[in-house]
Amino acid sequence: MKNRFIRHLTAIFILLFFSLTIKAGEATDRIKAATDKLIEIVANHDLDAPEMAEKRAKMIRETVDEVFDWSEFSKRALGKNWRALSKEQKNEFIFYFSQLLERTYMDKTRNYSGEKMIFLDEKIDGKYGTVGSKITLSSGKDAAIEYRVIKPGNKWFIYDVYVEGISLVSNYRSQFSTILTKSGYDELLKRLKAKVDEQS
Repeated sequence: MKNRFIRHLTAIFILLFFSLTIKAGEATDRIKAATDKLIEIVANHDLDAPEMAEKRAKMIRETVDEVFDWSEFSKRALGKNWRALSKEQKNEFIFYFSQLLERTYMDKTRNYSGEKMIFLDEKIDGKYGTVGSKITLSSGKDAAIEYRVIKPGNKWFIYDVYVEGISLVSNYRSQFSTILTKSGYDELLKRLKAKVDEQS
């Protein structure tokens, strides 16, 4: 799980929250609400002190949890392998996979240097939708970003992110599928736990 492309893709995924302008829309507004909270947290230098690390991490986790559907994210990342898991295994995987992404996120926020994103459009089809945007990287290049969103109840949640047409979920699915085929679920969970511990 140390694939360079995944690390790069995840780094861009982290920057998706730092926005410049918003085109009105219910799903986009949900993301903007999280954006505003995250910017406030990252910009609050009182939280940079070592003794505030736990509080800062908790605030980030709670904010990210507000807009990501980790169950749907996990289900799609495992693909057809999801059906073979027990309820307990599914809950276990959701917990550690979300922990991995959240801790990666928290690590990347420390390197935030004012990158901005422009939201372009929002398309809704029933309970599914997309929110299109672009981000200007530190290199000066623009990258096309697209959120895939779902509305299981009365709120929109993100379940995947496409960067330049490449899905974050699909890249994890490819890695997870390889591990599952060669070594099984227990080995995949072991690696996820190790990765989470490594980032603790």
